[in-house]
Amino acid sequence: MTTKALGQRLAPAFVLAIGLAGCGGGGDSSGTGTDAVAFGTSPKALATSASPTAIATPVPSGIVKLQRYQIDPTKIFVAGISSGGFAAVQMHVAHSSTLKGAAVYAGGVYWCATAGGAATALANCGGLTLPSNQASYNSTLTTSEAYLDTQSSLGTIDSATNLRGQPVYLWSGTQDQVVNPLEMADLDSEYRHYGAKVHFDNAYPAEHGWESPDGELACGTLGSPYMVRCSANGAVYDSVETWLTMFLGPLKPRNTGMLSGTLSSFDQTEFGASPSLSMSQTGSVFVPKACAQGNKCGFVIALHGCLQEASLIGNRWVTEAGVNEWADTNKLVVVYPDTIASSAPGPTNPNACFDWWGYSNQYDPNYALKSGLQMSVLYRMVQRVTGQP
Repeated sequence: MTTKALGQRLAPAFVLAIGLAGCGGGGDSSGTGTDAVAFGTSPKALATSASPTAIATPVPSGIVKLQRYQIDPTKIFVAGISSGGFAAVQMHVAHSSTLKGAAVYAGGVYWCATAGGAATALANCGGLTLPSNQASYNSTLTTSEAYLDTQSSLGTIDSATNLRGQPVYLWSGTQDQVVNPLEMADLDSEYRHYGAKVHFDNAYPAEHGWESPDGELACGTLGSPYMVRCSANGAVYDSVETWLTMFLGPLKPRNTGMLSGTLSSFDQTEFGASPSLSMSQTGSVFVPKACAQGNKCGFVIALHGCLQEASLIGNRWVTEAGVNEWADTNKLVVVYPDTIASSAPGPTNPNACFDWWGYSNQYDPNYALKSGLQMSVLYRMVQRVTGQP
């Protein structure tokens, strides 16, 4: 089989798994498609993956225009899971003069997919589950750091020196079958290499997913919507509290009741979102009451994974991530961009992943740079809310 043919065969499976997709299926949402077989998903993984369409909930009604708020320039951050985790690393590294920290769940090193497209990304970075129930992995750490250094010197990304001293939170479940924990260990090494202050949660027996007290799945469960709930010392863990404390310092208590802030759908098209970039017409934004009233606030842009788009699972990513509850009491505007599935002649992205491999090598070879097509759309959202250049 030629490399091109292999890439065409594996791409749909890759787009599934490398987000918050998990190993539970291919282009179909049932978890039993042929794409699952194509990347070696185990019967056990198939059995634990639920249909994401069965319990989806509606997205918030009423589309608004994304507004600018009084954002403290020292409190602008990015967070993401799997494909969104890889994209969060890209955003953080490329815009490290604006973004002051990152929270990355089951992602990997900067430019992990290099210039090789989907097949390379599958084999090296995640998404290809082997018969051993481990995710395929080949380290690209050395290549990543060389590329990062080159682009930093060229000015196509912000200076790598900005990363020194910045807070970085990393999460990797010991049972993750989608993104090998070794990939996250490489990311830990990379961030430490550039002087970031890293907290690495890598001891929880979690499957592939975003950890939150509001997650609907048990810690070791693989399946949609990939929102897991873990425990520590007999109590439910809250990874969001951990990284927000890193970012903001001591926190006011989490809001466990009705939120005083507003969750709305906002227009993404004015920032360049379109089907040609595999991006939805709308995203979600949570604005605490204090921020809407003009108080100085922080900001997080939060990126979901594959098969977590609103058209598939409704607003469960936005409401189960556990970020809004802390944001409401700690004055933090949160923007949740959204993607859509897409196919040829546009980008081949049937599972609505954020773009961290260029979707195809010919489509956007600059995907990890400030000039990246999807990266530019996301950063324009950051600029709107924060007023940053």
